[in-house]
Amino acid sequence: MKQEIIQRIQSVIENQPADAQEILSELKEILNAATSPTPIGKESKEISDLVSTFLPLLKEGTHPRALIKTGFTDFDNEFGGFALGEFIIVGARPSMGKTQLLINLSLHISKTIPVLYFTFDLPEFLLTSRFISTISGVGISSILQHNLTEEESRKLDSVQQQLSRHKIFLNESCNNSMAILRAICQQQIQDNGVKVVIVDYLQMINLNASRNSRELEVSRISNELKSIAQEFNVCVIASSQLSRSSEYRKEGRHPQLSDLRESGSIEQNADKVLFIYRPEYYDIRADHDGNNLAGFTQIIVAKNRTGSLGNIKLLRDAEFTTFRDFDEYYNKIRFCNNRLDEIDIPF
Repeated sequence: MKQEIIQRIQSVIENQPADAQEILSELKEILNAATSPTPIGKESKEISDLVSTFLPLLKEGTHPRALIKTGFTDFDNEFGGFALGEFIIVGARPSMGKTQLLINLSLHISKTIPVLYFTFDLPEFLLTSRFISTISGVGISSILQHNLTEEESRKLDSVQQQLSRHKIFLNESCNNSMAILRAICQQQIQDNGVKVVIVDYLQMINLNASRNSRELEVSRISNELKSIAQEFNVCVIASSQLSRSSEYRKEGRHPQLSDLRESGSIEQNADKVLFIYRPEYYDIRADHDGNNLAGFTQIIVAKNRTGSLGNIKLLRDAEFTTFRDFDEYYNKIRFCNNRLDEIDIPF
């Protein structure tokens, strides 16, 4: 134990974190681990005792794990949603809709469960604008260009009241530091009961460990996010960039686990890996039957520790920062090129 503590402190010194707050956060983490009443891990339990606890819950129809509904009907029906303690990866190429999907997830989940949203890719004002667009049904371009019609202005009047029903805490202040991110998570979990942590996106985090390769650094980041999910019993959802491999794949451009960028440990640590695929992104405008594919999106479940693999269909409306259930709106839209702003937003 003593030697391990010394080695961890030496590692902090050698890596020379960028600011004092990060040094303090890492040292605090080391001390907390050293003074924990069960430093070598959780207490061992007999399997018969665990079964006697879980069986009554299963018979009553109560799942031993608390499930978190995503708000997308087909996904929740097929895969059950997410669970506390899980580390979820949402992977896609740039501009495929990662942030848009995370916004939709956070809005639905936060109606009943507090959500902490770390934004590294977008500044706070731009992310807030996207939330406003999704809730109000006012196009993001109108909001950012300050070019609102009277009707759009009226729609914005109720946004604050609607968002007050959602417990979402946005944070862009951790300087992309893993140690500070962990400290903020711990504080928000204690102070506000946060149960879901969203990280947008994983490759933007750094450990200030300049002597390590980027692949090793991403591996450590992935390990840390998994550790946060398990240690604090929260669901961590992190978006991740994908490599260009899928764009050159002859057999099709659907993403695969091997496309996860910079580290195989992301695939290894994740409980679920979700990929976003839009044919429109690759200028594929129609399917083999001639159906217009504008907005058509597949969410591919490429890894699922607790269930089956597969995919579900969504419809994407980029202007209103929204994904919608495919089946629910198909009869209204029929893959036409009409605007989607007349359809109710399900948040």
